Amino acid sequence: MERRCVLNSWSKEEVRAVIRYEWARGVSGTEIHNRLVEVYGLGVVSKQMVRRWCRTFSDGRQQVEDMPRAGRTRTATTDANVGKVDDMIRANRRITIDEVAEELGISHERAQNIIHDILRYRKVSARWVPRQLTSTHQEQRMAVSLEHLVRYPEDGNDFLFRIVTGDETWVHHFTPESKAASMEWKHPSSPVRKKFKTTPSAGKVLLTVFWDAQGVLLLDFLEVGTINATHYCDTLSKLKEAIRKKWPGHLTSGVLLLDDNARPLSATATQNHIATLG
Repeated sequence: MERRCVLNSWSKEEVRAVIRYEWARGVSGTEIHNRLVEVYGLGVVSKQMVRRWCRTFSDGRQQVEDMPRAGRTRTATTDANVGKVDDMIRANRRITIDEVAEELGISHERAQNIIHDILRYRKVSARWVPRQLTSTHQEQRMAVSLEHLVRYPEDGNDFLFRIVTGDETWVHHFTPESKAASMEWKHPSSPVRKKFKTTPSAGKVLLTVFWDAQGVLLLDFLEVGTINATHYCDTLSKLKEAIRKKWPGHLTSGVLLLDDNARPLSATATQNHIATLG
């Protein structure tokens, strides 16, 4: 009984040699491709490629190896150029690949190969942070953090439950559903769903939200304008009333307001109002 097996590994020169052999025997391109698929599997060359090689051999070509290509040889990837590229990047982290190629007189492809594949550099953006902290700001934050760490062993969770904090954010009148939020289970036979791109509405309001360890205490919306000391003092009065209704015991034990140092929040009028509210 005839025994056949599929060869999973092969080289393009080997396949071309088979095509040349079968072509010399007078086999058609379609039949050559069928025989190649039987031995090498479906991943072998396409039928059009087999026919092209048959025409090439008919035109007189004899070798199955790739012809040497005209043009400049890859002599740009030298140790000297690699060292120069490394020095250039260390001197200017924002230098472009084209600038490196022009400086060394090499192609864009060679410069990219040296930077990405040999030196393994990757160009990334800087991570944005809200603001740069001075040494004074850092010392203040460290002092507050240490104070909290000292108070927690003494008061435990009662200390955490006394903390109320807040922040501000812009809220659009309409916020479209994100692509991730629209994900749902799909069967292979189910039709493909389409989601059209939409943008948030132009209208928006400024939301101030306060919360503690047990949840949200107050939502305050500002329709027009920006937050100033006067408006923030009114919001703090609303916050005290909200705490009195939801957690009256907090006012007795004393509320610890944890807030940032934005100007309306750190103004003298605001600080005096906080002291008045206790």
